[in-house]
Formats: sequence, C-alpha cells, structure tokens
Amino acid sequence: MRRVTRKIETALDRPAYNYIVHTAPFDTKELGHYHWHIEIIPRLTKMAGFEWGSGFYINPVPPEDAAAVLRETDGEQLTAKDNPVRKAGKDK
Repeated sequence: MRRVTRKIETALDRPAYNYIVHTAPFDTKELGHYHWHIEIIPRLTKMAGFEWGSGFYINPVPPEDAAAVLRETDGEQLTAKDNPVRKAGKDK
C-alpha cells in the first residue's frame, strides 16, 4: 500500500484520493467467488452532473496509460506536473 500510494502521490502531484475496501457479504456463508481488494480512487476531475446524479465517477484516463505512468514512477520525487495523467484530469 505504501509503495502504491507513494507512486500515486508522486505521479499525480499529491491528489486527494479515496480508498474503498471490497469484501464478501457478512450475512451469508462463505462464497468462493468473492475476494477482498482495495480500490484507490484519485480525485483528478471535478464533480459534474453525471457524478452528482449517479454517484459514479468518470475516469478520463485509459487504465493502460495510468498503469504505465505508475510503473515508470519511482515514488521518490514529489513533483511531476508534465505527467499526461495529471494533465487529463486538469482538462476536465
């Protein structure tokens, strides 16, 4: 978690973000197809009508591009303002 959050903070110039922990339902017996995972959602865009009305957020960055940026980020420097992922978020 520390490595991932440090990369996100470095690559995206310290954005606000939320964590969501997905777990199996607690009120049923064990279900083999469920697994828990943590989702990290950086806030790169402003909320508009769709987000307010639906509760879902539009991600303007293809996952392949986001993964490439995080792979290339060492997590040590804390400014990367020319990053294409950050620019996509500022345009919205």
